[in-house]
Amino acid sequence: MRSDGLIKLIILTVVMIMLYGQDTVVLAEDRIDCLICHKYRGLSRVDEQGNFRLFYINNDLFMNSPHRRNECYECHTDIKEIPHDKVDKVDCTQQCHIVEPSGDRYFSHKTIAETLAKSAHGKLDADGNPKPHQEDYPGCKDCHDQPLYRPLSAFKGEAKHGVSMRSISRCKSCHESGNFAKDFYEHVTSRLHKTRFSLEITEVCAKCHQDPEFMKRHELDDVITTYKHTFHGKMLEMGSERTADCIDCHVVEGENNHLIESKDVVTSSIHKDNVGRTCMASDCHTNASPNLAGFQTHVTYDREKYPLQFYMLVFFKALMALVMYFFLALIFFELMRRLFPKFAFFKDNTPHHFADLGEQDQQDKEDKS
Repeated sequence: MRSDGLIKLIILTVVMIMLYGQDTVVLAEDRIDCLICHKYRGLSRVDEQGNFRLFYINNDLFMNSPHRRNECYECHTDIKEIPHDKVDKVDCTQQCHIVEPSGDRYFSHKTIAETLAKSAHGKLDADGNPKPHQEDYPGCKDCHDQPLYRPLSAFKGEAKHGVSMRSISRCKSCHESGNFAKDFYEHVTSRLHKTRFSLEITEVCAKCHQDPEFMKRHELDDVITTYKHTFHGKMLEMGSERTADCIDCHVVEGENNHLIESKDVVTSSIHKDNVGRTCMASDCHTNASPNLAGFQTHVTYDREKYPLQFYMLVFFKALMALVMYFFLALIFFELMRRLFPKFAFFKDNTPHHFADLGEQDQQDKEDKS
């Protein structure tokens, strides 16, 4: 009994240290104490479907995200008490407590969801019927898996929050309460450039568009590999941020980035009638000829889809093999001649004309003498 009591005392002491030995600043930012449990990296379980679920919350990352002004319960609306039971999936289209200033109404991502539903990534077709393989179509978190603020640039050295730390102090001359100036500043500056680097955008698209099973189900080409074979893809792999990525070509300039349409849609940026204007966008080839758009970017060598490209590839492979083996044969025979100079497949037994010429010269000398 004494040993059991000692073990319980040790366990209680460890739990108290874990709960109250953390940084008080971190806990102070969590008003409803969700981080009492969710601050531990090992907080996880395996659900009924056998999927590993991680419930750890990195508060430092959360406080650098666009959602940092939101409390946990404002998204997880089904949580009524702590500790709580199993929670439902978050609906990103529900209204937030934040007022959208341009319309003086509560903010919601509903309009973004409606735009996404009209795109090639929507789960319904043009007639409103569900598309096959519903589980393949992306949701918000499939692309927005790292919603973090990124500084616009550095000014006079490293600037933690963007162009200049002094810019925030100017805003605070009027907006004094809370962190509104900092939040608004980071929100605006983060929208002045891409949320992701170009290489990251390609990697996000590759999660689906380079999956063999996914491409087979939807009868799609390997657009990621074919993109990497182009000049744009080569520049991207070399670290360039000025070359075109997936979003630059597949979204009409000035439109919502969530509206990616199929090439068969007449309003699509990659429709045959619109590709020229897409290539001549303000950040791309502004002075280019429309003929530049005649280049086929995502062409594969599938014999059924692209027979011309397939047979051209076969022809050039055969031509290169013929030329290569021809010169290899020449090099081999030249090497054999140098190693075996007296070797011959057929020997000539007749006297060489060089010897006859030598005898004739000797006879001429004797006649002159």
